[in-house]
Parts: sequence; structure tokens; C-alpha cells
Amino acid sequence: MSNLLTFLSLISIPLFLWLIDVYVSLSSRRKSYEFSGNRHADFTVLVPIYGHVRYLENAEYLSQYGGNVLLCTTGGETAEFNRGLKKIAKKYGFNIFFASWSSAQNPSSRATSGTIRDRLIRDALDNVTTEFVVPLDADSVSIEPIAVAVGELQALDGDIASVKLVPTNGDQNGLTRLQKFEYRIAMDMRFVVPWLVSGACQIAKTSVLKDIMNRHSLFFQGNDVEIGLIAKKRGYKVVHIPFEVHTALPSTFKAWYRQRLAWGGGEFRLFIINFRIILQHPFFWIYGAFIVILALPLRYISVMQFNLSLAVILALYVSLVTALHWKHKNVWLAMMPIYTIVLSLVLVPLGAVWYFYMAIKDKNMGIIKPNRKSRVA
Repeated sequence: MSNLLTFLSLISIPLFLWLIDVYVSLSSRRKSYEFSGNRHADFTVLVPIYGHVRYLENAEYLSQYGGNVLLCTTGGETAEFNRGLKKIAKKYGFNIFFASWSSAQNPSSRATSGTIRDRLIRDALDNVTTEFVVPLDADSVSIEPIAVAVGELQALDGDIASVKLVPTNGDQNGLTRLQKFEYRIAMDMRFVVPWLVSGACQIAKTSVLKDIMNRHSLFFQGNDVEIGLIAKKRGYKVVHIPFEVHTALPSTFKAWYRQRLAWGGGEFRLFIINFRIILQHPFFWIYGAFIVILALPLRYISVMQFNLSLAVILALYVSLVTALHWKHKNVWLAMMPIYTIVLSLVLVPLGAVWYFYMAIKDKNMGIIKPNRKSRVA
């Protein structure tokens, strides 16, 4: 039995991760996508903004959409914030949605938990009259017009779509280069599991997103995947459109650690707390719940019993992943096993603890109930 556990611990990481990476890469490469050329202009861009006006980094980019943009903020922002937001809206022709509720938010830092963002999207949808809606983070932009992505969703007869996130600062330093590689794998995975909706941007029919958000737990971490899970459970057609949306990566260790700690809490919520929902997607559940979280003790064993077998597997991971992705000419590929191990051994257990911290602080366990309306105040 001990030999079996040792063997499992040795292959749990990175061999399983390599197999998944190879599967996703090969599957996505078999997918060819050609845009139809269809464009559709009946959409509203929803941009959550609160805490500080400086977080609205894409105002100039959004200016091309003018009245199609709805800035969404709480009813409890400072007078200075409201003056600044109204000034920007007047300059570019944006509309503003002020929620009827207020919520404490530290303006000196971006939120990594809470219900503000999703409550704003949910409530603002009641004011949207266009056929399609595009929630977009305040720091994200696209090169192609949004009408292209909306037109694609219409051409595919889809209800909601994930898009392709592209880091704008992927070559800034070693940390962003490793994240850039992560993002590339994650975006490839959308071809295999399109319901992994991206948090920075979604494209959806307004009626569909209204229905989804009325059933959303509003738990911030994992909120994007929850949208996809609810959509699938309710029978909506979820598609992937490789429409490029550019977003910034955390470039300092502090910012990266803060983000990944919160993400770890979100993963624990999805895979463990909501295992009944995620279990309907066996491949994803095996990866997230079993390999990433439940197999954590085996990975500690593999590190403590480091030997030639594990060294061979690490070398296999480096060589084959490098072969798969060498066209990107990123020498930081060789560092991915170490980066993955750090994420797995340090941030996975801390993420579990952080989930309970977020759940208790926000009084929200993040339970996903696709068939029950939940209008959290």
C-alpha cells in the first residue's frame, strides 16, 4: 500500500498536469475558428466601477461606444467619486447606473471578495433594453470592435460566450511571463470547456444573463465560472469566441499573491463546496477537486521523497510542454514545473483557509443554486 501511495504521489504532479496540458493543447489545436464577419450593434457595455475613479482605466477606449456604455456604481460612493464619474460620463457620452444600496469599499485597493461587482451587474441589467449585453472590467479593452463579438454570438445562435483574454504586460518580467503561459493554456481550454466564462468580459443575450444573475450566489471568487455552470444547468447554449480582450496581469509578487490567494479560495468554493454542481463535469472535477485539492497530501509526499523517478517526470513535463508551446519562444517554459509546484503546495491549502475567511466576512457561503432565484440585498 505504501508503495502504491508513493507511486501515486510521484505522478500526481506534474504528470497529471502534463497530461491535461497535452490534452487541452491538442484538442484546441484541432479547433479552427473563422469569424463570420457578422456585426451587431444592439448591445450595452456594463462597466462596474466603485471605490475610486482611477480604476476606470479604459474610459478612452469605451468612448467609441458612447451611449452604449453603462457605468455601474453603488449608491454609497463619496461625493468626490460621483463628481469624477459624472465628469467622465459627460465627456464621453456614457450613462451611469447608481444602485439603491451602498457598501463599504476601501478605495485604496481593488476588491478580491464581496458581492459588490455581481450585485451591480445583476441590478443594472434591469435597466438594459438592448438585445445583448457585454459586462467588461474597467481595465480591459479589445482591439476589434465589440460589435464583432456580439455578431459572432448571434451567428452561432449562442446564448452566452466566453472570450479570449490576452495579457497586455506578459513580457514585463519573469512573473508576468509565467502568468502569460498560464493564460495561454487557460484560453485554449475554453475550446474544450466553453462554460469557463472569463471574468473580465462576457458576451450574452440580455435576457439570458438576467436569468443567470438572478440565480447567482454573488460570491466574487469563481463568479465567472459560476455564470457558466448556471448557464449549462439551465440549458443555455454556451460557446467560445476567440475574440481578444486585453487585460493586465499583476506584475509584483504582492499583487500576484493577493490575487492567487483569492483565486485559491474561489477554486475551493467551486470544487469542494459546490461539488454537486461541478461533478456534472467529470473531467473538470477530477482535475480541480481531486488532483489540485484532494491529492495535496500525495504531492507533499512526492516532494519529501524526491528521487530519480520524480526527476524524470519533471524532465518529461518540461520537454514535452516546451515542444508543444515552443512556437511562442518563451524560455520561461522551463520554470513552469516549479511555478506550478509552488501554486499547488502553498496556495492551494492557503486558498482553502481563505475561502472560509471570505465566506464569514461577507456572510455568503457561495452555494450555487441554478434553479432557485436569489435576490440577495
